[in-house]
Amino acid sequence: MSEAVYQPDPAAIAADLADDGVHVDPAVAEAIAPDDLAAVTTMVDAATPRTYVLAVPLDFGADLSANQLVTLVHRELGEAGDGVYFVSRGSVGYRWSVDTTSYAVQTENENALATYVARDKYPTDLGEQLAETLEIFTSGDAQTVYDEYYPDRGTAVDSSGSGDDGGSGGIVLGVGLAVAAAVAVVALLLRRRRPRGDVELKRRALQRISSAQTREWRRRAETETAALGERIRALEIEGGDDSATWAAALDHYQAATAILDRSEAAADAVGALVLARRGDDALEHAADGRSWTPAVACFFNPLHGPATTKAQWKTAAGKRDVPCCEACRRDIGKRREPEILDLPTGDTVVHYMDTGFEPWASTGFGALAPDLLDRLRDRR
Repeated sequence: MSEAVYQPDPAAIAADLADDGVHVDPAVAEAIAPDDLAAVTTMVDAATPRTYVLAVPLDFGADLSANQLVTLVHRELGEAGDGVYFVSRGSVGYRWSVDTTSYAVQTENENALATYVARDKYPTDLGEQLAETLEIFTSGDAQTVYDEYYPDRGTAVDSSGSGDDGGSGGIVLGVGLAVAAAVAVVALLLRRRRPRGDVELKRRALQRISSAQTREWRRRAETETAALGERIRALEIEGGDDSATWAAALDHYQAATAILDRSEAAADAVGALVLARRGDDALEHAADGRSWTPAVACFFNPLHGPATTKAQWKTAAGKRDVPCCEACRRDIGKRREPEILDLPTGDTVVHYMDTGFEPWASTGFGALAPDLLDRLRDRR
């Protein structure tokens, strides 16, 4: 295994993905048999929604996460990069795991389920694992395959995995949206009149799903906050740098760390994740000597990413135009409720803006009031 730290070139990766949807870093080329690569490329080409594969030497302990890498690549691709991403983690001669996330598409968690099965079947063969992942995902039967492979697990998946890679296992970076949808379905079932025993089973299922989702949000927040701290310590302020922007990066890092230290709540885990990503963006601007203004996240779900448009929505203050992503705006345009972030409260889940968890509920995690740091200070 090479001791060199993987330093990706997002622009080069994006250009490669624009060609056929598959990027293979030279460092892992030998880990993928030609037949497996051909199969992956063919399935990616025919996949719906649009699918991308990044076969890269992203070590399990790397500061850069798969989610952060995809974010950098997506910035290069723009809307053309909306879709499902599969990113390899591991190293030649050791073991592999495929992470997955998505932009502006819904997958019903099938991308995550595919990675679980493929990882367990081919933990040391990257080519086989990628091919199996794509075959399951594109088959349209991922849930069935998962249920047959793990008959005792059901659909409440613990994203911590069962591998020996320090607890990271099959980390599913895009699982938040899909599990939130599953939680909403269970909540709907709870509202129907059913025998008491059946209702209790639904409640327990809801609690398992909510617990797994909360753990995943917290894991992501801890990982990205720690990575931000490492990058802050690794960089130095130079004369031409924007000191206010550097301060903003540090303030967001400290705020995210403080929240994770004092709270286990799901809302605070998502809030810390939002702060860490804002801090990371501020740090990137500071390193380039540019001033920084916080990016506004999608009002309906900050995990959807930055808001790129607006849509009319009835809030506690009346109807107003709220910032959102394109997918949520399309849902509203079709008279469908967008995929709103749901949070566990007691034995049910509710839309985050109805929970009373502050400062997140009233600010839309910063979508309606960008200066989250001031609101956090008021909360103390």
